[in-house]
Amino acid sequence: MAVFEDAWTAGGDGLRVVNVTGVGGIGKSRFLRECQSRLEPEARTVLLDLQIPALREQDAALAVLRARLGALGASFPRYDLAYLALWQRLHPHLQISLADVAARQQSEVLADLADAVGGLPVFRTVGGLLRFAGRSSARFKRWRWLRNDETLQRLDELDPAELADAATFLFAEDLRLASVEQRYLVCIDAYEALVGGSTRAGRTAGLDSWLRDLVSQLDRGLVLIASREPLGWQTYDSQWTAHLTQVPLDGLPMTARVELLETHGVSDLRARTALARASSGVPFYLNLALDADSGAEQGDSALTTAVSGEEILERFLQHVDSQEVRLLEVLAVARTIDFDIFRTVAAAFGLSADRRTWETLTAYSFVQPAGVERFQLHQLMATELRARQTASMRQAVHRVLRTLWRERADRSVAGPASTRRTTGAKLREVVFHSMYAGEFTPADLLAHTAEIVASGGIRSLGGVVEDVRRFCAAGDHPRAELEMAARCVEAETAILVGDVEQAEALTRGLAGIDGGSPAQVRLALAGADALRVLGRTSEALARYSSLWQSATIPEGRSAALWAADLYMAGGRFRDAENLVNGLTGTLGRDEHTLRGDTARLIHLGRRFAFDFPAARSSLDQAQLHYLEAGSAVRLANLVVNRAEFLAWTEPEHAGDVADEAIAVQRDIGALHELGKAYTAKALALLRCGRTAEAEASLDTALEVLGRARYRSGTARAQLVRSLIMLRRGEPENARSTAEWAIREFEGAEVYPTLVLAALHMLRRSGPAQPAHAASLARARAAIRPVDSLGALEARVDAWVATIVGE
Repeated sequence: MAVFEDAWTAGGDGLRVVNVTGVGGIGKSRFLRECQSRLEPEARTVLLDLQIPALREQDAALAVLRARLGALGASFPRYDLAYLALWQRLHPHLQISLADVAARQQSEVLADLADAVGGLPVFRTVGGLLRFAGRSSARFKRWRWLRNDETLQRLDELDPAELADAATFLFAEDLRLASVEQRYLVCIDAYEALVGGSTRAGRTAGLDSWLRDLVSQLDRGLVLIASREPLGWQTYDSQWTAHLTQVPLDGLPMTARVELLETHGVSDLRARTALARASSGVPFYLNLALDADSGAEQGDSALTTAVSGEEILERFLQHVDSQEVRLLEVLAVARTIDFDIFRTVAAAFGLSADRRTWETLTAYSFVQPAGVERFQLHQLMATELRARQTASMRQAVHRVLRTLWRERADRSVAGPASTRRTTGAKLREVVFHSMYAGEFTPADLLAHTAEIVASGGIRSLGGVVEDVRRFCAAGDHPRAELEMAARCVEAETAILVGDVEQAEALTRGLAGIDGGSPAQVRLALAGADALRVLGRTSEALARYSSLWQSATIPEGRSAALWAADLYMAGGRFRDAENLVNGLTGTLGRDEHTLRGDTARLIHLGRRFAFDFPAARSSLDQAQLHYLEAGSAVRLANLVVNRAEFLAWTEPEHAGDVADEAIAVQRDIGALHELGKAYTAKALALLRCGRTAEAEASLDTALEVLGRARYRSGTARAQLVRSLIMLRRGEPENARSTAEWAIREFEGAEVYPTLVLAALHMLRRSGPAQPAHAASLARARAAIRPVDSLGALEARVDAWVATIVGE
C-alpha cells in the first residue's frame, strides 16, 4: 500500500504503472479492490477483469472502461464516435438504430446525433453523419467542433484493426481531458489470462500489444496491473523501465498467518500452527481452511478443529470423481501438464485418457493455466497429492515422464530451428524426472547439460542447477558428488554467458584435482577460463598446463586446447600450432566437436598473425566439423569469428554476418561474445566509411564488454575507437586511446601483434615516444611466428595502411 500511495501522490503528470505479482490466491485482486476503495471519494476508479474471456478483446475492454468512467462523470465524445464506427464495422449484419447504440453506451454525443439524423439508418460514414447533423440539428451544435477532428475524419478509411487502435487513442485523449477535473485509477486484474492469446475476426490478436498501447497513453492517473509474473514489457521497449514499479506479493510470513487465524477465533496454538503450515502462506487457502469448520454454527467464528493440509485437499476433492482423483495423483508428479502428458501418464497406469476427461480435469479451479494449452496443479495441492503415493509409485510416474520428455527433446533436435530452441527446456525436464526416478549419477548430469549446451539452450542450465540443489537438499543421504557436479554446471554456465566474476567465485580455493572426479576437473577448467577472461593470463595458463599434465581424457584435451589458445593469444603461434597438431593426431574421425575446436584455434592463430588466406581455410574447416557435431553454441561463436574475420578482410560483407552474430548471441545471453560481435560490426562500418554508425556500434560493444569484465575484448574495442578517432581527424585522442589499449594488452599478456598494429598506427599519427620503442621491443620478443617476424610485421603494416585509408 505504501508503494501504491507513493505512486498516487507523486507530483506532476506522467505515466505511472504499478505491477503487483504473485501466485494465484496470494491476494492480488484484493489489493486492487483495496486501492479502489481508498481512492473512490477523490478519484474515478475502474477495474478491468481479464479473467472474463470477453474482456480480453480490445473493443470490449474499452467499452467496459468507458461505461464505468462515464458513469462517474467522464465524457468520451470522440471515443463514442469511434466506437460507433467500430461497432458498425464489426457487426455489418445487424440492423440496429443509432438511438439504440446511444442508449446502450449512455452517450450524450450519440444521443444528440440520433436526434439529429432522425430515422436515418446507422450504416453510413461517421464523417457524413457529422456533416449532416451539424447542418440539420440545433441540439447537435455543441458538438460541431468534432467535425474538425483529424482522427475522426479518417475513421472511415481504416480497417477494423486500425479502427480499434484509433478508438484506443481517442479513449485516452478523452480521458486525458476529463482528468483535468478529476484524476483516475485504472486497475487491470489477471493479466496472465490475456497473454494466453485470443482471436478476433480476420486475424490473431497480438497478445497484449493492444493493452500495452492503451496503458502507455494513460498518463494523467495511475494504472495498477495484477499478474502472476512480472509484465516484462521492457523487452519490447526499454522506456517502460522508467514507468513500471514491480511489487511482488510473497506468501504471508508465519507470524502473520498465525495472527490472522487468531483473529478468526482459532485459539489453540497447535491448531493455528497446523493451519498456518498447511496454507503455504497463501491467504486463499487460509480462508479455505477457516471455512472448513467442522461444527461451528453459521456466524460463529470459533473453529473447534484444526484443518490439516490433507483435510484442505479433501475439501478440494469432495466433488471430484474417484477416477479423476486418481488421475490427479499421478499427474501431480509432473511440473506442468498438457494433453499429451495427461494421455501418456493416464494410459501407462490404466486410467481414462480421453479428451472429455481431460477437459473436465482442466476445468477445475485448482488446475491453473501455465501457458498455451499447458496447466499446473497448485503447489499446495500437488504436494498433498504426491504425499498420498508410495515412493515406488512416484518413481514409476517419474520414469514414464522421463521417457516422454526424452522423446520430445529428440524430436526437437531433429526439427526446424524454431523447435530446436525449446530443446534445453525439455532436457531440463529429463534431468528432473531422472533424479526422482532413482536412476541418476553426476556423470548423467554432466552428459545432459552438455546436450543442453549443444542445443543452444543455455538459459535452461540455471533451472537445472536449481532443480539439482533442491533434490540434494531434500535427500536423506549426502549427495556430495552430485552437488559438485551441479557447482560445475553453474560455473560453466557463468563462463558461457560472460559472468566471469561468478565463475571465479565458484572455483576459488579449489583443492588439488589429482585423482579428482570429472566434475572437479571441469570445475577447475571453468576457473581457469574465468581467469583467462579477467586478463589474469599467467595464472590461467598455469592452471591449464597443470590440468593438461594431470587430467585424463577428455578434460586433459580441453585443458591442452585452452593452453594452446593462450599460446596463440600471447603471440606464440608456432607453439600453439605444434600443440594443436599434436592433439589433432589423437582424435578419432567422429570427434567433430574437438576437431572443430582445433581448426578454430588454427584460424585464430593465423588471423592474429595476419595470415588471412590460411585463416579463412581453417575457419571453413571448423564450421564443417561443428555442423557435423550439431553444436549450436560453438556454431554461434563461430559466426562471431567469421564476422571478425570479414571485418578485417572484407568489410563490405561483414555487416550482415555481424548482425546475425549479434542476434544469436543476444538469444544465448553470452555477453563477451556479444561484445565481440558489436566490435566487429563497428570495424566493418568504419572501413566502409560509415563513421557515425561505427561509433554507435562501438559504444554498445564497450558497454557490454564492461559488464562482462572482458579485459582483452575491451582493449580490442578501444583500439577500434582509436582508429575511428584517427579517421575523424583527432590524432591526439587517437594516440591516447591506442596507448591505453597497448597498456591493457601488455597487462593481460595478450595480443602482441595487435600491439604492433597499434604502434604502426601511432607512427602515422605523430612522432614516436620512448614508451613506444619499449612496447615494440616487448611485442617482438613475445612473438614466435610460424614463418618469420619480418614477414609478419610486413603483413601488419599493410593491414594498418588499408585501415587508415592509405
